[in-house]
Amino acid sequence: MIKKLSPKAVKKANKQYKQERDIVLIGENMSYARNVASLFRIADALRATKVILTGESHHPPFGKDLSKVSRGKEKVVPWVHVPTTAEVVEQLKEEQYTIIAVEQCEESVLYTDIEYPQKVAFLVGSEMFGLAKKSAAMADTAVVIPMYG
Repeated sequence: MIKKLSPKAVKKANKQYKQERDIVLIGENMSYARNVASLFRIADALRATKVILTGESHHPPFGKDLSKVSRGKEKVVPWVHVPTTAEVVEQLKEEQYTIIAVEQCEESVLYTDIEYPQKVAFLVGSEMFGLAKKSAAMADTAVVIPMYG
């Protein structure tokens, strides 16, 4: 039988799990503000050091409804908006980050089949078109997260 933890016990348990990686999330040309808001919630859950939004991506401030989606994490997770993905990737590579495209491509490996480095930046693209070819080509590797529905 599974015994559910109390909220207090969950907080205590989470303290023992340390985030050992420096994670950055990059969103390129994200069309839907709701997905950008979700990215901030994911960043907080991963204890990412920052979110970088590029190109046409929506960005905070969010309205009341989208702040519910992000749970207000755009106020605590550091973020910037940069015009082009290329300048972000170049800068992060200079800082020794490994750039991982989250994209379905010939080179993609299943996200569970990769050993992640200490400094990693995940690059996600537009909901409709994915990453720009130029941006995908700048990544060090690519992972796929299967979508079954």
